[in-house]
Amino acid sequence: MKNQKKALAAFLLAAAFVLGGCGEKEEAPADSPSPQAEATAQPQAQGPVAERVGEIMGAYENELALVNQSSPSVLTYLIPGEMLNQMAQDAQAAGARLQDGRWRFSWQQSGDYVYESTAWDAMDEWAMDGAEATADPADEAPMDSQLNGDYAVSGGGAFDRVRVWDAAEDLSFGSAEFSDTLNGQTTGHEVFRFCLRGQELYFADATLDLAADMDGLTIQEGFLATVGVLRPTGLDVVEYRLASLNDLPDPATLNLNALLSSVTPLSHISAQKDKTQAVRENEKDAF
Repeated sequence: MKNQKKALAAFLLAAAFVLGGCGEKEEAPADSPSPQAEATAQPQAQGPVAERVGEIMGAYENELALVNQSSPSVLTYLIPGEMLNQMAQDAQAAGARLQDGRWRFSWQQSGDYVYESTAWDAMDEWAMDGAEATADPADEAPMDSQLNGDYAVSGGGAFDRVRVWDAAEDLSFGSAEFSDTLNGQTTGHEVFRFCLRGQELYFADATLDLAADMDGLTIQEGFLATVGVLRPTGLDVVEYRLASLNDLPDPATLNLNALLSSVTPLSHISAQKDKTQAVRENEKDAF
């Protein structure tokens, strides 16, 4: 029963993110793609912002490809590229124009959305993550439990997403803030900052720490931070818990070695040319 509750909670959290990836101003079908799938399916952005993003990320293309081939369990190194590509897409969608030498624009999505699934869907989601999908015999529920597979989970409502961008004309530095709400309740908040320092791209990202339980989404205390640097011949990215956005490092002055010595990493990925090492909390796996 405990594992079934965890599975259902995990699915509720996934369902909330599915809402975020739905189309604008329309009801989303139950099998709507995730935000990641939506971004992948979008056509390549065009315009001056997209061209500059291509130039920036092109410097790290070979190294990122090498890291990708090693198939590490930590994928945080993808964040800066995904964020900059999102900026290019939003700039095109918003018809962004330079204002006093800065790219300042926003993108907004809103609508009424629904989702529905059964307890068995939740069990499948849990099993896909390699977790045990069977209940503890010591805590087994009667066979007529509503979580035996007939129980349906549904929800939805008024969903709003806003992304606000502010960056230098040459994208040498910039920032973004994302905000999601569902029926007026905060379901997501993220801050992203970046800075080019020579040939190195430093970045800092913090997203609101959310958890799912039987009653839906619960906001935890603090944020999940991902901070790091991309180099043409390497990268270093660390993920850790952050108490306040006030403590998110400034990429313009970030000292990654000092940061690593002052936090407890949830994950850390380091690469130099064709050698990659990725470590999660309580793991010591090299790739």
